[in-house]
Amino acid sequence: MNEDDARALTPGIPEYSRSRHFLRVMDGVPYTLYRSTYNAIWEQRGSPQDQMDWTNPDVWIAERISGDEKTLARRVWEESRHELNPRYLRGSWYLTTKHDLLVRDPRDILSITERGRLFLDEPTGHVVAEIDSYEGILTILQIVAEKGPGKRSDLLPAFTSFCQTFTSYRSESVIKGALYDRLTNLIAREYILRRSQTYRITDKGLVYLERYANLVPGRKAGGKQSKLRRLTKDISEDAREQLGEYLAQMDPFKFEELIKFLLEEMGYTDVETTSPTHDKGVDVVANIDLGISSVREVIQVKRHRGNINRTVLDQLRGSLHRFDAMRGTIITTGGFSRGTIRAAFERGAAPITLIDGEKLLDLLIEREIGVTKNTIEYIDFDVNKLTQFESEEAEGPEV
Repeated sequence: MNEDDARALTPGIPEYSRSRHFLRVMDGVPYTLYRSTYNAIWEQRGSPQDQMDWTNPDVWIAERISGDEKTLARRVWEESRHELNPRYLRGSWYLTTKHDLLVRDPRDILSITERGRLFLDEPTGHVVAEIDSYEGILTILQIVAEKGPGKRSDLLPAFTSFCQTFTSYRSESVIKGALYDRLTNLIAREYILRRSQTYRITDKGLVYLERYANLVPGRKAGGKQSKLRRLTKDISEDAREQLGEYLAQMDPFKFEELIKFLLEEMGYTDVETTSPTHDKGVDVVANIDLGISSVREVIQVKRHRGNINRTVLDQLRGSLHRFDAMRGTIITTGGFSRGTIRAAFERGAAPITLIDGEKLLDLLIEREIGVTKNTIEYIDFDVNKLTQFESEEAEGPEV
C-alpha cells in the first residue's frame, strides 16, 4: 500500500456510547466555544511531577474553568449521565470529525451530518460498520473469533500485520495501545467478553462479524469460516461446562491438591496444604513474589455451589498472623455475597482476593489444567501478502 493511502487511525478511540453523547451535546455549539473549552482544560493538565486529579468533574469543573466553557463542560458531564468526562474529549472529536459525523457549517457551528444521525440511531448499521472496518475494529473482532479465547499477546501479531499493511502505525507501543483501545470498544458493545486476561467473541459479536465480513480489509471470511467459529465456540463452551461440573463433584481434599498445583503453575513457591484438622480456616499456604519482595499468602478453598458469606472472609483474615501472612485469597466453585465483596478490600484491613467459580475456570483453562487446547489448520487466500506486487511503480517485461 502506498504511504499516501495508509489509514490514520483514531488515537485513543473511545467507546461509541461516549461519542454518541459527544455528538448530541456538540450539535449546534460554536466551534470556537468547543475549542476554547478544550484549551482551557488542556492548559491545566499538569505535569508528570505535578499531576492533576480529573476523576471527579463535579469538583474540577467548578474549580478550574468558568464562563461559557464551564457551562459547556457541565453539559457534557450531565447530559452524558456522567459517562463522558469533559477532560477526555479528544478521542470523540477525532472519531466524529474524521468519519464525517460532525462538521463545521458555514457559520462555524458544529453540526451533526446525516452519517452522524445514522451513527446515533443505528448502532449496528452500515455507517458504524464502515467505521469499524476503517479503524481495524472488525479486523480485531475477526482475530478474536479465530484465535480466542486468547490473551492480548496472542492477538497482537495479527493486528500488527493489519497495521503495517493498511495504516501509518509502525511503533510497537502505539500498535499495542491501539489494540487495547479497540478491544475496550468491543467489550463495551458486548461483542467481546473479557475473562481474567483472555478475550473471546460473544454470540452477539459473531452475528455482527458475519453480517459485515465483507468489510474486513484484506482476507475475507466466508460462510464456512463462520460455521467453523461457531462450532469451535460451542465445543469450548461444552468443555468449560464439563470442567465446572467435574470440580463441583471432586473430593474436597483432592480439590485442595488441584488448587495447590494451580498456584504452583501461577508462579507461587513453597506451596503447602495444611492439616485438615488444624487449618484454622486456611487450606493452602504459599509465597508469591511481588516486585522485589516475597509475600506470604494464605488461601481458603471452598468447593461450594452457593455464595460464600462474610464469616468465611473474617475467619481467613483473622488467621493471617498465625501463618505470618500479609494477605489472603478465597477460591470457590461458587460465588460471593455482596457483603463479602465489600469487605474484601476494607480500608485498614489486610486485602483478601476473591476468586469465584468463573474466574477459577479461566485460570485453569488458561494454564490447560483439565483441558487440552486443539488447533484446526486450514489455508485462506490472503491478499495482504500480495500487495507488494501491486505497486504502480512495478513494471513487468514488455510483451
